[in-house]
Amino acid sequence: MEELAGRVAVVTGAASGIGLGIATAFAAEGMRVVVADVDAHRLERAAGGLRRDAAEVLAVPCDVGDPTAVDALAAATLDRFGTVHVVCNNAGVIRTGRTWELDLDDWDLVLRVNLLGVIHGVHAFMPVLLASGHDGHVVNVASMAAVVPVPGIAPYNVSKHGVLGLSDTLADELAAMDAPIGVSVVMPGRVRTRLGRPSDAPDDEPDASSEPGVLEPLEVGRQVVEAVRAGRRYVFTHPERVRDATARFARIVGADPTS
Repeated sequence: MEELAGRVAVVTGAASGIGLGIATAFAAEGMRVVVADVDAHRLERAAGGLRRDAAEVLAVPCDVGDPTAVDALAAATLDRFGTVHVVCNNAGVIRTGRTWELDLDDWDLVLRVNLLGVIHGVHAFMPVLLASGHDGHVVNVASMAAVVPVPGIAPYNVSKHGVLGLSDTLADELAAMDAPIGVSVVMPGRVRTRLGRPSDAPDDEPDASSEPGVLEPLEVGRQVVEAVRAGRRYVFTHPERVRDATARFARIVGADPTS
């Protein structure tokens, strides 16, 4: 999908962090952008910043864990722009604690937003993309935790493994149909975002952005743009981390199946 100017992109979780970085990168390519987020106040502020840079933007408050809300997001997109070309399912949350000690409400929240949110996005937008007859692309934002699980964030690990599996399945199903719809799954390493910070924390609160290897969200957005253009399925924002995934799968396939 080489030509992006004038096309329509939808990005969830776009009020800050990676979602805003992706929306900004799409807008810089001349795309019309629909930004969605559960935080309506931050969303409108983010949309205002994009508009100041001359982007054509629609802001839609949306809880991706609610399928009715995601259907409404798709309807609002079509009502405003008449079509859609790129759908980026990015919204995510995290909860920390030992696997067996985490409250079941925390498990429910993380799986509802991180995994069901992506499923809802695919369910709402894939029929629109397929019916359009034009080429398109789905971007699902997972994490390095999709291939290298991290202790202390089991719900997040599980949800991101699910996003990877969903993305692979979707890509193979579309290929079997010869559909002109690409799929990319993004596996970010450390990126400066609000993930894990309190909802009322100020946006300028100090974080790990100055540490080596921590990317700015806009750099992730630029990598996503290139992946859409190239039709690349897997996007590792930190290529040096690929060896960690390789080592993990080597352990899996090398393990004694009887152990």
